[in-house]
Parts: sequence; structure tokens; C-alpha cells
Amino acid sequence: RRPSIIDEHLASLLETVCIEVEAGTELVADGIVHRLAELLSTQRASQSAAIIAEMAKSEENRIVFIQQEVIPPLVALVHKSTPDVLRQACRALGNMCFESQSGRQIVLSEGGIAALVSRLQELKPSKATTVEENSIHYMLCGSLHTTSMDNEEVQKEAIKLNSVPILIDYVKYSTDGTVIRFCLNIISTFLDQGPEVTEVVQQLNLAPILSDTLKNYKDNDTVREAVLDVLSNYNFLNQPMTQMQLYQAGVLSHIVEIINEDHEDRENDDAIERIASEVLVIVVSHDGIAQLAFEDTSLDLTREAVAWMNAYQEQMKGTGALVIGNLATSDLRSRELASHPRVIESLFNILNQDYSSDEMMVKVKHAALSALRNLSICEAAKPLIVPYLSVIINYVTSDMPMLVYKAVGCVRCLTRGNKDIATQLTRNSTLVANLVELVDKYKYHNGIQGEVPRLLSTLVVEGQMDVSIIQALVACDIIPHLLHMTTIKEYPQVQVEGWLAIQKILQMQGNTQLISSNIVKFCEDCLPDDTNPNVRILALSILRLFSPHLSKEDELEKVSEHLNRLALSESDVPAQLLASQIKQSPPFN
Repeated sequence: RRPSIIDEHLASLLETVCIEVEAGTELVADGIVHRLAELLSTQRASQSAAIIAEMAKSEENRIVFIQQEVIPPLVALVHKSTPDVLRQACRALGNMCFESQSGRQIVLSEGGIAALVSRLQELKPSKATTVEENSIHYMLCGSLHTTSMDNEEVQKEAIKLNSVPILIDYVKYSTDGTVIRFCLNIISTFLDQGPEVTEVVQQLNLAPILSDTLKNYKDNDTVREAVLDVLSNYNFLNQPMTQMQLYQAGVLSHIVEIINEDHEDRENDDAIERIASEVLVIVVSHDGIAQLAFEDTSLDLTREAVAWMNAYQEQMKGTGALVIGNLATSDLRSRELASHPRVIESLFNILNQDYSSDEMMVKVKHAALSALRNLSICEAAKPLIVPYLSVIINYVTSDMPMLVYKAVGCVRCLTRGNKDIATQLTRNSTLVANLVELVDKYKYHNGIQGEVPRLLSTLVVEGQMDVSIIQALVACDIIPHLLHMTTIKEYPQVQVEGWLAIQKILQMQGNTQLISSNIVKFCEDCLPDDTNPNVRILALSILRLFSPHLSKEDELEKVSEHLNRLALSESDVPAQLLASQIKQSPPFN
């Protein structure tokens, strides 16, 4: 009869701690922990583990349990136990490790991760699961989910134990949404650990499983959010084969369906739509999948994006613009997008509208300007955007740096190759002065620091100039910004643009302003062997134009050394010829 009384006491104790958290804390203070730990190695392990699981919901109790070494006997139960005991042991471990890195480390050191993965493998489903199976799977997956949270050592151990294929099978066959969510969350976390997991996921082709999950759990936003979390993982997405698998599995269609759902009756308002929108934008930022989506007439992403840009919801306007911007990263796609009757019009409608907050306004208009900037690179799109040039220029001088950056980039792309626009803008001395001021005003914004000088250079190179216009531009103090461009060796194209503008100014305006800018030193810095050949040729050309204005008193020793070396070089014949010519002219001869 004695065991029966003990069972009754344990049942009563479990009922008490389930109802009153404070009661559990009092019992811990009275020294019950040691006795409960002893019971874990008896036939009453299930009752004891259940009580520990309830009491471990309290952070104060968790600390005591960990200190008094309750975790090792729980791990022992995971290794080998009946379903009921396993269920309670996993539950206790999960609660014990909640927000506890010390608990997670003990589980790891005691072989608990190996035990959990082993039991997951042993109980792995191969067909749709039953309610009873779901109950055990829930505790096993939940325990692994909690113990691996924010702990790279645990994650790496689980990965090493080949847990990813096992978790994918649970996602595929489980009929319990929470089990699926646990597994997807774990997989998403593991994907951050490196290419090893990405390769496994790619080989097993997770895409159709994710697609089916989105299809089968339309009423479960937590599951769908877990799917979207995996989809948004950079390591997962940044693989051409993965992109193809996602497209072929129809994942994009499901994401578009989520965005287009009526969310009015949902508790989380438009949260799932927002997450889906973010994922779609990330997905189509990859050129491979963007091209596939663009060519898919049944998906018709352009039509969807235009509809979103003209929707009532501000969030959707931004999504539509971002999708267009990501599709417009190839000339072929930009050409087709520009020919759509409503794409460019819709983007400018976004720029002309008011928004509920400054934050939303900047977010949505930044997306629209980004799309216009990408479209402006395409020659076929430029004539359709140019009529709105004044709208874009208004944002060049706005007080919002994110919008200034994109607007300047857009104007630069429109001006490139367009003499009429460049000439018109160079005659606008107020605009040029404002552009120069932007560089000083936004010293912390690398984008503006890069784009504004490039626009100034483009205006000089592309515009139809006379001496008075050149003098007006120089008076706006553009020379230091153009010369700075020639120093940015990591971007040879920027160096070339800077030197071309300097060359044109030098040819038309003369050397007075440039002498004070110490142009010889900038030329000298572009002559070493590690300089891009095109940049070096331009620097030599400038030096040849400038050399008649130099004297033997100038500091030309290093320049002469470079000229002597280049004149003997056979690896760069154009530079060799130019260097030889300069050497034969004053003051170098």
C-alpha cells in the first residue's frame, strides 16, 4: 500500500504546482529538489519529471534545479525510457533550459543533444503522424528547439549529429503545426551556421515541403511565419539551385497569395502580409529567381506589383515599388517594365502622395526612388522618366538623406549619355551649389558621398560646355570632389569618371584653379603598377596636358621615377608611349 500513498502524494503535488507557482517555490526552499531527483531513477520517473517541468517554469526554481544537478538524470531518461517518461523528461529539460545558457551547456556536456537527436531519429515519421505520435514529437522537438536557442555550440553539435535531414522529415510528415514550427525554426537557426547545412537542405530539396506547408496551413500564421523565416535566410536563398527549386515548387505563388489575402479578420492585423512582403522582396533580389518570376505569365509579378503600388495600404505600395526595383536590375527586364503602361506612372504617384507618418513616407518613397534609379540605367526607360525630372530633383534637395541618395543616383543615371539634360542642369548654378553642399552636409552618409561627385562628373562630361559654364562650375568648388574621385582605387570606374571631368575642365578652362588643387600629386598617385590601366592612361594624359605649366622647381622626383619605369614597360604599351612623350617635354627633359 505504501507505493499507492506515494503516488497519491505525487499526484497531489503535481496538481498543486500546476495551480500555484508560489507553492513550487516554497517546496524548492524546503529542499524537495533532491528527493525529486532521486525519484527520476525509479518507476515514478514520469510523475517526478512532470513536477519538475511545472516547477521549472519559474526562473528562481530553474536556477536551483541546475545547481543541484537535476539535468543529468533527466538526460538519462531521454536516452532510454517509455513514451510517457520520455514526454515528461523532454518537457522538463525544455523548461529547464528556457532562457538559461548554463542549462543548455549542461545538457550538451551530459550528451543530451545526442540523446534528443537519437530519439528523434528513432521515432522519425515516414507517413502522416497520429495524435499520440504528435504528443511525443512535440516534446522532443520542443526540447531541442529550446536547448539550441542562441547557443552555437549546441547548434553545431546537433548539426554534426546529422539532425537536419531528420527535422526535414518531421516537417514533411507531421500533422501537428507546432511540431512543424519547432522544426522549421531550428532549421532556420542552423542555416546560419554555414554552407554545410545549406548543402544538406539543397540536396534534400526542402522547397516542395515548404510549398506544401504554406498550402496546407493557410489558417495557421505561426507555421507560415516559420516557413517565411526559412525562406528569408540569406545562406539558404543565396544559391542558384535553391532559387530554382523554390520557383519550381511554386513557393512564390503562395507568397503572393498571402500578400493578397484579406487580413481584416486576423488578430495580428497585417503581420503575416508584412513578413511575406519582406520575403518576396528578398527572393526577387536574386537575379536568377527574379528572371524566372518575371518570365512566368501565370504569376505575372509585374501586374501584381502595379496593383500593390496602387493599393490603399501604404505597406503594399512599398512592396510593389521594391519588387519593381529588384526586377529592374537587368536591361532586358527594365526595357519591358518601362513599356508597361502603368509602372512608371505608379512610381511617381507614390512620390506625390502623403503618408500616415514620416517613417512610412521615407520607407515607401525610398522604394519608389530606388526602382526609378534602376530603371534610369536602361536607355529605353530614360525618355519615359525624363518628363518627371523636376519631381526627382525636388528630392535631391530634401532634408531626408535616404531620399537624397536615391534621387541623386536617379538624376545621374538619367544624365548619363543625355547631352540635353546635362547641359540644362549645368546651367542651373543653384542646383550645382546645392549638390556641393550635400557632400559637406551629409558627411556620415557614404552613399551621398559617392553619388554626388559622380553626378557632378557626369554633368561636366556629358554637358555641352563653354568657358563661362566651366568657370561657373569651378566657382561652385567642384574640383576637390572630382579629384577625390580619382583616389578611390577600389572603384576604377569612379576614378575614370573623375579624370574625364578634370580633363574636360583642363582643356577648356586652363590650369589656374587646378594648380592650387595640386593636380600633379593626384596624377602621381595613379601611376603605380597596381593602378587600373585605364585610370593610369587618363592620369598620364592629364600630366601631358599639364606639363607645359610646370617648372623644374616643382616636386617632380616621384613623377619622374614613375615615367622612367613606365617608359621601359612592355606590359602596357599605351602607357609606355605616353610616358615616353611626357619625358621628352619640359620640364622633364
